[in-house]
Amino acid sequence: MRKARTAYGGAIHEAVEWEGKLKLDDGRIVDEHEVIWLTPIEPRTVFALGLNYADHAAELAFSAPSEPLVFLKSPNTFVGHNAYTRRPVDVTYMHYECELAVIIGKTARNVKTEDAYNYIKGYSVANDYAIRDYLENYYRPNLRVKNRDTGTPFGPWIVDAVDVADP
Repeated sequence: MRKARTAYGGAIHEAVEWEGKLKLDDGRIVDEHEVIWLTPIEPRTVFALGLNYADHAAELAFSAPSEPLVFLKSPNTFVGHNAYTRRPVDVTYMHYECELAVIIGKTARNVKTEDAYNYIKGYSVANDYAIRDYLENYYRPNLRVKNRDTGTPFGPWIVDAVDVADP
């Protein structure tokens, strides 16, 4: 099932796809263009992986790291579907990357590799902008590069994990 969060009629609603429209949590059926799309979940601190595609590392002319490069994104960076991302006035190169967003559904610590999928609630998409003008080091992107207000459009849908055979 695909689920979304929307604003409609002055309130926030959970919504599901319904015969080409949206069915709000109060039962009303509305067209997609009538709502304001919010992020499909309310993001808290997000752990993001950098340089996790071999093609991207090759584009940047260096080897991918042997261990995951993790950086954080704070809630202020996320905006919903059809919202606006702003380019700072002094920036000429905002690089975008379409990302698979994995939504963790329950608390996890010291999870074995073979058990990891049991903690996934669902999947979504995100567009992760990097402001390359501010980048000083690919291995340690600073806050100005990846953690800007509105720099991560997210959603509109979460697809339940059980509906994705091979993420």
